[in-house]
This record gives sequence, C-alpha cells and structure tokens, in this order.
Amino acid sequence: MRNWTPPRNAPRLRASLGIKLIAISLFIFIVIFGYSTYQSNQAIIANLRNSAESELDSASEVMAKKVEGDKDAALMVAASIASRPDVQKLAAEKNRSALADLLNPLFGQLKDQHKIVHFNIIDERGVVILRLNDPEKFDDYVFYNAVVSNTIDTRHPTGGLEVDIDGLSMRGAAPLFYDGKFIGLIEIGIDYSQDFANLMRQYTNADFVIWFYKPSTARFGVEFSGESVTSPNENFIYYAGTKTDGITTESANLEQAFSTFENIFTIYLENNQAQASLMIPILGPDATFFGVTEISTDYSERLALETRANITDQFSRLGITLIGLIAIGIAVNYLIISPLQKISHFANDITVGTAKTELSLRTGDEFEQVSLALNQMAVSIHEKREDLQRQVDQRTAQLKASNEVAGVANSILDPEKLIATVVQLITDNFGYYYAAIFTISDDKHWAELKDATGTAGEALKARRHRLPIGGNSMVGTAISAKQARIALDVGETPVRFNNPLLPNTRSEIALPLLIGDRVVGALDVQSIREADFLPEEITTLQSMASQVAIALENARLFREMNDSLDELRQSDREFVTTAWRDKLKAGKLEHTSRTNQAFLSNSDDVQQIEIPLNLREQKIGQISLEINQEWDAEDQAWVEALATQVAISLENSRLLEESQQSAMRERLSASIIQKVWSGNNVDSIIQTAVRELARSLDASEVKIELKAD
Repeated sequence: MRNWTPPRNAPRLRASLGIKLIAISLFIFIVIFGYSTYQSNQAIIANLRNSAESELDSASEVMAKKVEGDKDAALMVAASIASRPDVQKLAAEKNRSALADLLNPLFGQLKDQHKIVHFNIIDERGVVILRLNDPEKFDDYVFYNAVVSNTIDTRHPTGGLEVDIDGLSMRGAAPLFYDGKFIGLIEIGIDYSQDFANLMRQYTNADFVIWFYKPSTARFGVEFSGESVTSPNENFIYYAGTKTDGITTESANLEQAFSTFENIFTIYLENNQAQASLMIPILGPDATFFGVTEISTDYSERLALETRANITDQFSRLGITLIGLIAIGIAVNYLIISPLQKISHFANDITVGTAKTELSLRTGDEFEQVSLALNQMAVSIHEKREDLQRQVDQRTAQLKASNEVAGVANSILDPEKLIATVVQLITDNFGYYYAAIFTISDDKHWAELKDATGTAGEALKARRHRLPIGGNSMVGTAISAKQARIALDVGETPVRFNNPLLPNTRSEIALPLLIGDRVVGALDVQSIREADFLPEEITTLQSMASQVAIALENARLFREMNDSLDELRQSDREFVTTAWRDKLKAGKLEHTSRTNQAFLSNSDDVQQIEIPLNLREQKIGQISLEINQEWDAEDQAWVEALATQVAISLENSRLLEESQQSAMRERLSASIIQKVWSGNNVDSIIQTAVRELARSLDASEVKIELKAD
C-alpha cells in the first residue's frame, strides 16, 4: 500500500493544543490570583474592623466601670460625711468656719488619694454654705446642677456627671438631716480632665479625647486647655485628651452622637493609614448632652503587617501555582497531547494497514484550592474595686453555705430527716438563734411545726406546736400572703409570735416554702441581733427555702412512687401466685434426674441443696440437688442464675400455653358460629349447635331447651 499524503488544501497547524491549554490556564490563573488578592484584602479590612470594634468596646467597658466606680465612691463619701452628727449640727447652724476646720483635713486626704476636687455643703434652698475647694466663694445658687436639684427634690442620694467652671467631674450628693429635718446636702466631685484621660490611656492603651458641646457647656465658663486644637465641628470644642494632633474625628460622627445619644463606631482607611474611633455621649443625670468622649486607636502598623503578610502569602501562592501549572502542562502533555498523538499515529497505521496492536489510553486531572482563615483575638481585663470584691467574697461565703444546705437537702429523701438536717445546718452555718420548718396541715388551716433547733425546738415539738394560717403570727402571715415576712426588731412589730421559749429573739424572718404558686410550708429563722437580716442574706434564705420546698416535694413524690411500686409489685406477685396456683391444680409438676451411681441419703458425703425458683419475687417452685462433692460459692451462683432462667422459661411457656388455648377457643367459637348460622330453620340450628358443642367439649350429653315464661 502506498504512503498517505495530506491533501494539498489541508490547513496548517497554527497553535498546538498544548499552547492553547497553557494560555487558558494562565488566563484562569490571573483571574483567580486577582480575585484572591481582592478577597484577601477585603478579609483583612473586615477582620481589622471587627478587631477594632471589639477592642474599643472593651475600652469603653473599662471606662464605664471606672465612671460607675467613681460615682459609687462619690456617693459613699458624701453619705458617710452626711451621716456624721457633728457635720449635721454645724451645717444646721451654718457655722462655715467650724465646718472648714473640721473637714479640711479630710478633704486634703480625699483630694490626694481619690482626685476629689469638689467638696460642697449646700443648704435646703440650693445655696452653697461652704466650698472647701474654694472657701472664698459661697452664697451662690447651684440649681443649674442636676445632681443638687435632684437631691433637694427627692431627699435621696443622687450621682452623675456634671460640668461647671472647673470642667467635667463626677458628682455625688447625699442629703443632710438634723433632728429629722432636711437641712441641705453634701456634694462630692471627682475631676474628669486631663488626668482622667491619661489614666484611661494607661488602662486601655487607647487614646481618649473629650469634646465639649458648646451650647450645653459654654454658659459655665469652662477654661479649655485645648483651644489650639482645631475642632471638626463648630458646636464642639476640645476639652482634654491624650492626643492633640493627628485627630481624624469627623463632624458627622459628632452630630450623630448628639442627635441619637448612642455610641458611634467608625474606622478610617486612607493611604495605608488605619484609625478606629468610638464616640460615647457624655450625659448628665437629667440626660443633658455635655459632649462626647472619643476613644481611638491607630491600626496603621497592624494593617501594614497584615498587608505584608498577605503579599508574602500571595507570592507564595503564585510560586506554588506556577509549579502547579508546570505540573499541569506535563500532565496535559502526558494525558492529552500524547494520547492524541497516539490516536493520530494509530489512525495513520490503520490507513496504511500497519496497525498490529490495539490502542490503550489513560487520562485524568485534579484541581485543588486552598483558602486561608484568620482568627480573631480579643483580650479584655477588668479590675474590680476593693469594696466590690469584699462584697463578692461575702456573697460567695453565703452561697457556699447555701450550696451546702442545698446539697444535703437534695441528698436526703426522707422528709423528717431532711427537715431536721436543714434546720440544723441553717443554724450552724449562719449562726442564727433559732430555725424551724412548718408544713401545712391536711385541712389547710394550720401550720404544723415539723422540726426546730435547740431546747426551744424540742419543747415545741413535744407539745406539737402549730400556728393558724392567716393569723397574727409571722409564719401564718407568710403562708397566707405567699410572701416573706420580716421583723428587724420583733419587739416593735405587731405581726409576730410572742414565744416565751425564745425570749432573746430580736429579728425574725418567715419565708414561705413555694413550689410554683403552691405553698407547702414555711421556714422560720430568728436571731438575737436587731436588723440582722441583710438583703443578701434574705436572698440566700429565700433561695434555700425554695430548695427545701423542692426537696420536700421530691421526697413526697419519691415516697408516692415507692408506694405505687410496692402496690405494683404486690399485684404482680398475686397475679403470678394465682396463675401458677391454677396451673398446678392438677398436681405438682416434678421431674427428677438421677445418675447411675446411687447416693446414700445418710452418707456424710451427700449434700442436699434446694434452690428456689423465683418469678418476680414470688416462689413458684424449687430445684432440689443431691451431690457428693464440695459445693462452693461459684457453684451456688451458677445454679441460682440457672434457676432464674428456668423460672423465666416456665413463665414464658405458661403464657404461651394460655395464648394457644385462647386462640384455639377463638377458632372453635368461630367454627361453631359459622355452622350455626348456616342453618335455615330452628331445628337445623339447634341440632347443629348440640352436635358441635358435644364434639368440641367431648360431652356425653348436650341439651338445648327453648321455653317462654
């Protein structure tokens, strides 16, 4: 055969398949690389935004705790001074010089230790009697101060942020009384100026800037240290802060904070610079808008680091992708180009008639993408004030005692033992004079004493002490009202139980034992100290009362459940006994198996052993054994296990026989009924019924009589 030559007009090869695939791969690579770079940059920005918002929120929480702590401190100092009799007397006399001599040393200590810069004594009209921070200035009205106005109006302590000529401060005011008459108030102020901003910077590593709102603060004549700082908004002026240059505050954010009274978060990204800020409105006690505290942090360095890391990562991906493209090119050449060439040669061989072997081809490809994930980190450390920590420690001790009582209550299911243990634990852990638990009688008219502590408790239990529900006793009133009754000095409270067995009682609390809206009793606790039950202790006792109520209810339900189970077991035993008694009416079922070797009953080597066949705690038979070898505990356990299985098998067999007999009777009844119904007259029906009954019951005689009375 002559060689094949391509046609004269056959097109020439302009680009190989491999080049086309490489071009397509490069195009796809460029698109993917560009999109990946864009997505990575967007992810960096999003993560930076989330991180900045979280960190600034943490900084705002630190500031809020500082402000709240200063408020509590100002109120505490004001209340402490206002409660002093000497201050009350001198204030009532308006003895300015004596007050100054008395309080100046204290003011010096407070100023040095707590940054307290305002110490004012104001009369009931709102007129300043004495300014320890400015002794020469007095007799001016301060009704522009919402803290002072609220304290005068309500006669209660008031605290909050205020602005005056000295700037921003946290004020706390406590009312002054003398001989039961309101005579004025003590006002304490903690400075919130540059030192406050520096302290917040130290705590949070963030910059703090305080912007005053001119329409609200200009009337006070505040001296501004940062007038040289350009304000982005004409209505706001720089008051204090940790930065004076590089401020990127936007006017719109200040206006938005003023109009909404809400925190405004913003992040600025421009020319590889990143800065985040959080605007927090400064509000007085009467919601007066004084300005904005701006918390900001520069994230430019972090943005640069993450951008460089992203570029490095992108170039790493580029190198890996190029290596992948080379590998793909090799794979394409091996899996596509080479097979095509083989196909072409094979076709040519077919054409020229030289093909001698069959063509074998294998091809395949795989694409894989790897995506990166960034983890967000936010660490927040909060310091608590020493007085709050002491309260937490005290509360922890109370909760520990409460948990001990609750643990004991939940571990005892016997109501009498539970009640006795709980009242003793309450007395021991809290040091109370007397504790008792009452439950409601069946007729719902009496609160019956179940247990109480001490000799008084023993005497009351011995005479079966009880109190009328709804009567004048603390316990009866607490149960009827479903509310706690408290007498901080029982000698002055009309609703009480005058018990000669408890002569030293000075404080008493009765707590209802509630389960939902249902009262099951009451917990009565008495103390030898007046006003002994603080709010925290009352909360703890109420919690324990609820736990005791639930424990008593659980004990009652547990007892009812056990009674029901006992009744069920008894019914089951009676049923098993009746069933097997009926089964054995025909006689005893017995099967004996003996070996070829005879045992002498009077031999010392022979042991006679009986193993009961128990079915649901009811004996239905026994296994009797005679053995002439040693009988150990393992043999005993094996035979007892076998006896259990034998009893179960016997019961299953009995139930099967009953089921089969019932089924047979049903089939027999159906057959007789069918044959009776097939009769077409009375005689044939009676004959069929007699015949079928005699055959089915094996009766010698069956008679059916029809008669009418």
